[in-house]
Amino acid sequence: MGERKPSGLVILELSNQEEGNLETSKYSTREKLPCSSRSDMSIKSHFPTPALLVLVLGLVAVVAVISLSPLLYSTTKVDSFEQAKALANQYLTGGSSVLGITEIMEFSNNFYVRVQEKSTGINAFELLVDRYTGRVMPEPGPNMMWNTKYGMMGGMMGGMMGTSRGTPTADMPVSAQNASQYAHEWLDLNNPGAKVEDPDTFYGYYTIDVSKDGRTYGMLSVNGYTDSVWYHTWHGKFIGTVEYD
Repeated sequence: MGERKPSGLVILELSNQEEGNLETSKYSTREKLPCSSRSDMSIKSHFPTPALLVLVLGLVAVVAVISLSPLLYSTTKVDSFEQAKALANQYLTGGSSVLGITEIMEFSNNFYVRVQEKSTGINAFELLVDRYTGRVMPEPGPNMMWNTKYGMMGGMMGGMMGTSRGTPTADMPVSAQNASQYAHEWLDLNNPGAKVEDPDTFYGYYTIDVSKDGRTYGMLSVNGYTDSVWYHTWHGKFIGTVEYD
């Protein structure tokens, strides 16, 4: 019979074998990691393709909309006060019985339209007619942000926010005379030599024509509550004006 090894040595040899298996397992894992990483990188490198496809399709759609916009939306080049007035009256359909156009000013970028309430004689709001497309829109700036009855703060054409100062009124803390003074002071600092004309009163603010060298130059607005001044930078060069009864 062969010599039997002590049981303790058997346990030790088994432990060494297990330890070797563990080391082999660790080594195998380390060897496999790079393969796994390369696989992941391969997957990731292909991932942007759908995103790029969506981006390209989106750009194509944008270009198509811009190219086809003249076909999708009717455009009318506006060259006269009569055209501008007709388009503005069309915009006012439904409110024309209580609202009327009292003045149209022609600029190089657009026609400015002043709309007035027939029953009160108070100016209601201001419109712009794009002279290149015929599109009619509320004038930006004070007309939308300061108008307490028809603007965003008061509900222009069914606006969203509701008036923030109770019942809209043209009787404001800042008088028309004060508004002219504030406008004059602002022009002295920002456009020396320009002068102010008589203010037009709206709900919440005044709009004032500005002249220079004896000719209409532009316009600005003065808030009737805060005396803030907002110059209208979107008109371009003044061309002419027509007033209506």
